[in-house]
Amino acid sequence: MKREGSGEMSPRLTDTQKERRNLQILEAAKRVFTEKGYGAATLKDIIQETGMSRGWIYLYYQTKEDIFEALLDYQDADYEQYINQLMDSSSSIWEMVTTIYSQQLQELHRSPHGGLMPAFYEYFLVGWREEPRRELLLKRYEKGIAQFAELLRIGVEREEFSPVMNIMDISRLAASFQEGIMTHYIAIGPEKANTRMQYEALMLYLKNLLHPVSIKEM
Repeated sequence: MKREGSGEMSPRLTDTQKERRNLQILEAAKRVFTEKGYGAATLKDIIQETGMSRGWIYLYYQTKEDIFEALLDYQDADYEQYINQLMDSSSSIWEMVTTIYSQQLQELHRSPHGGLMPAFYEYFLVGWREEPRRELLLKRYEKGIAQFAELLRIGVEREEFSPVMNIMDISRLAASFQEGIMTHYIAIGPEKANTRMQYEALMLYLKNLLHPVSIKEM
């Protein structure tokens, strides 16, 4: 693979070119982290996957950790766009919720390594004693809980749901259920964990908590 920027002065890049190169780095990093996980992946692996020189990478990131955290932000932005598209195309919030979890299950089965999620868990659970990483995990957790609770709030506002408890609590329970599913998926595999059954149970659990009033009983 031809390496860029080796042995010559780096040309001045436009903002569009800079963004394109940054995305090239993040997409390459995603492939590496998906294949190897977080711990086994190295900065050298990512550099080789991009086809750029080390000097080019250092213009953007100094460490593997910097790249991984930037990749999480990139994934978050992509997910928010996906949610906005679902909001426009779905007939109800319950349909959105079922689609979100269905897509998660499909993504797990599409990738032989479970996508980026194993690297995510490895990064945060192995390094939870490191204060900066712990603070980032807490920030991401609270943001995720608030986002899902806001989706449920919209459902309540539209009179689609008649929840049996506080929607923030429902959001936290759903997150805990989901984290358990993902941990079992990673640790023992989808067949032994029966990941599909667990997702179906999660949806039944949410249905009992939310009482979607705009759909027929399953």
